Amino acid sequence: MKSLVFILFAFALGPVLAQPGPGQGHPPDARQMPPPERRMNWEDRQRLREQVRSGSMSREEARGQWHEERERRGFGPRRSPEERQQMRRDVQDANRDLQRR
Repeated sequence: MKSLVFILFAFALGPVLAQPGPGQGHPPDARQMPPPERRMNWEDRQRLREQVRSGSMSREEARGQWHEERERRGFGPRRSPEERQQMRRDVQDANRDLQRR
């Protein structure tokens, strides 16, 4: 009888033990696709790739062209790590003040 209970208990815990633990699965900093309005269309990306592959444009020039296109569409340059950290602190302070009210 004890062995039957143990076997049933083992079958019940099997799926639970098979689940990935914390920190397993996707890495926490996995990059996600940007929203559609921030993406370059497929033809433009292909054209830039071909120009870099053929040697008519360096990778740095292609990056510069991509940044110019991004700014033209209304998305400013990326923030520096210091600016992101300052923005993060400002949001945390605002959330802390909101919780006090």
